[in-house]
Amino acid sequence: MARYPLGQPVRVPTTVKQQNVDGTFTLVNATTLTLLVKLAQADGTQAVTGTYASPTNDSTGTYHQDIPVTDLTTTGHYQYTWTATGTGAGVSLGEFDVFDPFETAILPLQDAKDALNIPQATTTSDTEIASYIATIKANLEKATGGPLVNKAITERSEMLSGQTVIPVRQRPLVSVTSIASASGGAIDISGGLDLDTNAGLIRRKLGLPFYGPFFTWLPQVNVTYVAGWGTSVPPTFNTFARIVLAHLWTSQRGPAALPMGGGEMVTVPGFGFAIPNMAAELLDGSFGGVPFLAQAYV
Repeated sequence: MARYPLGQPVRVPTTVKQQNVDGTFTLVNATTLTLLVKLAQADGTQAVTGTYASPTNDSTGTYHQDIPVTDLTTTGHYQYTWTATGTGAGVSLGEFDVFDPFETAILPLQDAKDALNIPQATTTSDTEIASYIATIKANLEKATGGPLVNKAITERSEMLSGQTVIPVRQRPLVSVTSIASASGGAIDISGGLDLDTNAGLIRRKLGLPFYGPFFTWLPQVNVTYVAGWGTSVPPTFNTFARIVLAHLWTSQRGPAALPMGGGEMVTVPGFGFAIPNMAAELLDGSFGGVPFLAQAYV
């Protein structure tokens, strides 16, 4: 999946072909050619962000359209279709993601290219490498149980009368900003909280309950908290990403590109694919006393 930073125009190319009587195809210029771009919405629908009916004709049957940044103002998943009519009639399609350029990368593109011994001036595979890095990050966050760098999170929790513990879903738990009722009230946490960083559990001081029959607001609360491994990616995660990236890179380029002797592959909970054992061993440790793998506290 191609990924582009927010604020950058995106060039979308296409070719138009016409089938010959002998079954072969010939590049032709379409009578009309239109690019339609849509953005996936939170409610499951799609919104049109741009329609372009005058793409640049680079050569016979070869076109491109530069989607302006004014039509790519939101991060998310975009899909598009090229529709040709008349000569070369048909539809082709594609998709790409737009991401926040300030999101913390587990492995910066420059470091990734160094790890793969690719010159910085060579940009041919930048999109592919960025996609691998995003995949590694997503899988690692599933394995560790939360964001790799400190992030503010809001979750809904159901309170019971006399409840003394509120669990949160992402770890490590760093701090709690607020606990507010869905109906508008708030729990006073100014007296301090007792946090179980590893397990992601929130308690009041002295073991006092969060909710009791004397409260008049609804028991559903929104807990806003910070989870993560610090303000920068821990070095272990960076090294882990380099090893897994090298594996993904060579595995897509045939046996000749694989290192001599290969290497033992293992499955780590949370990952959707096997990874080199050397990388998995890095996750056996801890950072600040918190085990890297989420399963360590289950």
